Amino acid sequence: MFRARQPAAVDVRWQNGEPVEFQRRPSRRGERFLVTGVRDQWVEESPWPFPSPMPIGGDRLSCWRVQARSVEEPLEPPREVVLRMRAGPGVWDLVQVND
Repeated sequence: MFRARQPAAVDVRWQNGEPVEFQRRPSRRGERFLVTGVRDQWVEESPWPFPSPMPIGGDRLSCWRVQARSVEEPLEPPREVVLRMRAGPGVWDLVQVND
């Protein structure tokens, strides 16, 4: 009946303007990932067809392509993912996962 949100919502801990750790929401015991490297960073325009109520940066999306390693399985090879920060800090999406 209810489908998972696409793209997946994630909680991201970040430091010095870059993501360092993330896990999917709302799962409190979900798999956590540590960011091992930032491959690329860019800004996209929001696909929303209406202006954002945020005065600065609300219609722009900051994106990071990162290498991330599971905390629970540290010997597995890192995964490449794209994290997207929406209207402001604290509103993140996991928009792409390449296995």
